[in-house]
Amino acid sequence: MTTPAPSSIAADEFERMVAATMPIDPRFRWRVLELHRGIASVRLDYDDAFTRPGGTISGPTLFTLADLTLWAAVLSVIGMQPLTVTTQMSIHFLRRPPPAPLVARCEVLRAGRRLVHGDVRIYSEAPATPGPGLEGRGGPVCHATGSYAVPEAPATGA
Repeated sequence: MTTPAPSSIAADEFERMVAATMPIDPRFRWRVLELHRGIASVRLDYDDAFTRPGGTISGPTLFTLADLTLWAAVLSVIGMQPLTVTTQMSIHFLRRPPPAPLVARCEVLRAGRRLVHGDVRIYSEAPATPGPGLEGRGGPVCHATGSYAVPEAPATGA
């Protein structure tokens, strides 16, 4: 197994940048668990505000976590460029996540000059429960793919 390449940004640098530039509800308590070049893992603490009727975590909560984790992975490749923006995100809800903390893991699939594409999987930290089907197996509760646009470098003129 190869050692992952170092990230172009530090985890705490990303956390500070998000805190300074993005208005996230204070109940959305998250932290970077892992950040290597092209790989990011982010943990979201559970809060009752995330639960929708039926006792599951809401789609907007999962989407926000997926997008945040993809952003971290993108910046781990291209460096601190806060003006990158989501250009596309496709999300698949695979099973109902119970009220528990979540961990999202993203891997950059391709980093081009103008677009960076990534794959995100979100897992529940709830203990796996025995039962039929995939509900009790502890697999991903959500899968997302997305792209971020890399801003053009400012023109240098004479």
